[in-house]
Amino acid sequence: MSFLSSVLMLFSTFVSAQNDTINTPEVLLHKAQSDSYYKLLDSINTYYDAETEKQVNEIIKTESLKSLVYYDQLITQFPNSELVFDALYNKAQITYSYLDTNLAYEIFLKVVNFNTKKTAYKHRAFRALAEIEIEKKNFEKAMSYLDESCKYPIYFDCGVPWEIDTSQLRIMYTKCFDGLRGSKN
Repeated sequence: MSFLSSVLMLFSTFVSAQNDTINTPEVLLHKAQSDSYYKLLDSINTYYDAETEKQVNEIIKTESLKSLVYYDQLITQFPNSELVFDALYNKAQITYSYLDTNLAYEIFLKVVNFNTKKTAYKHRAFRALAEIEIEKKNFEKAMSYLDESCKYPIYFDCGVPWEIDTSQLRIMYTKCFDGLRGSKN
């Protein structure tokens, strides 16, 4: 009996270890969306100083950049997976936040041209494209992206996120109008 239980334990360990090395789109997305920095944020006291905040931001950046490997792997190894869209969007966000605005712009374009019914990411991708165009002072192009973002609704479960989204849209349009008015003077 003990021999049988030892063999079963060994087999379950072997299967478990094998499952860790099998990369499916779901496994890669899970690896990419590491929750280690969320655990870190949960463990930090609400009252912390600027130095701690800097350290936390650096850890978040490091974890985010590490996840790019998994997103790229998912995109290249499983191009027909439904999760490629999620990986592309997350890759674009991280690239925009920490690496290269021009590269992020290209990835966001892939996101908005992706054939999917997931409207929230397209909404946010169009907003990011508009933000990049505002930074480049291409206000008319930015406004066209803002108009497109409105075609892809996000469903909110309460009023606060809706108000934030609406406020962001108002601010971005205002920057565009002010920029266009300033360029005419």
